[in-house]
Amino acid sequence: MRVANPDANTVSLQIALRRFGPEKGSGPEVWLSGASHVGDSNYFATLQKHLDAQPLVLFEGVGGKSKKKMRFDPEEETSIQHTMASALGLVFQLSAIDYDRPQFRNSDLTIGQLQQLLAGGTNQPGESGGSAPASREFQELLQVMDGSSMLGTLLHVGLKFIGSSPKLQAMTKVVLIETLGQMTGDMSQIKGMPPEIQRLLSVIIQERNKVVLDDLRKELHTVRPPKAVSIFYGAGHMADLEKRLRSELRYRPRGEVWLTAMSVDLRESGLSAAEMEAMRGLIRWQMEALKSE
Repeated sequence: MRVANPDANTVSLQIALRRFGPEKGSGPEVWLSGASHVGDSNYFATLQKHLDAQPLVLFEGVGGKSKKKMRFDPEEETSIQHTMASALGLVFQLSAIDYDRPQFRNSDLTIGQLQQLLAGGTNQPGESGGSAPASREFQELLQVMDGSSMLGTLLHVGLKFIGSSPKLQAMTKVVLIETLGQMTGDMSQIKGMPPEIQRLLSVIIQERNKVVLDDLRKELHTVRPPKAVSIFYGAGHMADLEKRLRSELRYRPRGEVWLTAMSVDLRESGLSAAEMEAMRGLIRWQMEALKSE
C-alpha cells in the first residue's frame, strides 16, 4: 500500500498487484493481488478484470463453505465494512467482486479453526500456542464486525453521522488513506501492540497465509500446473506472503501494477493545507509511537 498524489489537490491510496516468477527454471507466474476491502467502484471493476484473466485465483474467505468452487455471498448490510463503505461513498469488496467464477477457489481457515488456534488448539501444523485473551479479542472483533455488540452499534451510528457530512466524509477518507499508506511490513510484528492483539493479528495474518501457501504449493507441484495463480487477499497479508513466497518457494518479483483504491479531492472537500498537515502529523506520530514501543 502507498499514498499517492497524482496532482496537488488529490490524495489517493494505491495497492499493488505484484507478479512473481521462479528464481531458477520455468514455472507458473504467481500474482500477489492485494485488496482494499472498501474502495471506489472503478477500482473493483479493474481488479475484477485482473482476476478474471487468471487461470486460478486463491482467495480469502473465512467461514467459506467449501475449499473448492463456491459462490461467496456478500455479508449482510449490518456488517461494519458495508456501513463504512456506504458512509464514505465507497463500495464493499464482497458486494463489488463477483466470486462466482470457475477458477476462483476459497483458500482460508474456517471460523472454527481460527477459534481453536486462538484458544491454543493444535489442529494446524507448525502453529504456536494460543491464548484465551486473544480468543476473547477475536470474539469481540466478530461482534463488532457484524454489528451485534454495543461497540459495533456505536460504530454504525458514528459512521452514518460521518456520511451525512461531505467534509467529515472526506476527512475520514484522508485519515484512512494516510494510516493505511504508512502501514508497512507485517502488522502482527508492530512492537507497540498489546500481546493479545499481537497474537490475534499473528493468527489472522500468518496462520491464514500458511494455508494459502500450502494450497499454492500443491498447485505448483501438480502434473499440469496452471500458467498463473493469483493470491487474492487483503493488502495487510501481502508483506508476510511475499516473504514466504521468496524464502519457501524461491520466487522473485517480475513486475507490478498499482491500482488506485480510493481518492479524495481536497479542493472539492474543503480541506485546507493546514488541516491536512495536522492530520498527517498526528497519524505519523501515532504510527511511530506504535513501532518504537
